[in-house]
Amino acid sequence: MAFALTYGLAYSINNALTGFMYLLPGAHLVHIPSGFKLLFVLIGGPLAAVGIALVCLAGGLFFMFPGLLGLSLTLAAVNGLAPLLAIKLLMGRTSAPSDLSQLTVVKFLQLGGLFAFVNTSLNQMVLYWNGMTENFAGGMAVMFLGDLSGCYIVMLLVKGVGRVLQLKSAAAENPHA
Repeated sequence: MAFALTYGLAYSINNALTGFMYLLPGAHLVHIPSGFKLLFVLIGGPLAAVGIALVCLAGGLFFMFPGLLGLSLTLAAVNGLAPLLAIKLLMGRTSAPSDLSQLTVVKFLQLGGLFAFVNTSLNQMVLYWNGMTENFAGGMAVMFLGDLSGCYIVMLLVKGVGRVLQLKSAAAENPHA
C-alpha cells in the first residue's frame, strides 16, 4: 500500500509540474515516476508492481482515458509488469539484490536502459493498437527519453540520500572524530 501511495503521489506531482513536457499520448520528455516505478519494484517485488498497476488503472480511468476500461486495464497491466520483466531479463535466474547497495552502477545503468526500453515498448504498443496515437516512432523516442531520464534522476537521488545517511551514521558512531 505504501508503494502505491508513494507512486501515486510522485505520478500526480510529476503530471502537475511537467504537463508542458507531455508531448505525445503516454509520453513525457522527463518522467520521474518511471524511476520510482523501477525502484519500488526493486525493493518490493511483485507486491509493489501490483500497487503501481492499481495507480495506473486509476490514472487511466479517471484522468487519462475516462470511459476506456479495456485500455486502462491493459496499460495498468503493462506498467506493473514492465519493471518485473526488465529485472528478470537482466538478472536472469538470480533475483534482484535484496540490498540496493549491491546493485553496481553498471548494472543499474543496464537495468535503467532495459526498463526504459521494455516500459516504452509495451506502453506505446498498447496506445498505438488502441488508436490513441498514430506516431508510434515519435512516442517511442519521447517516452524512452522520459523513462530513461526518470530512472537516472531517481537513482541519483537515492545515491545522494544514501551517502548523506552514511555520513550521518558514521558521525553518530564516531562523534569525536
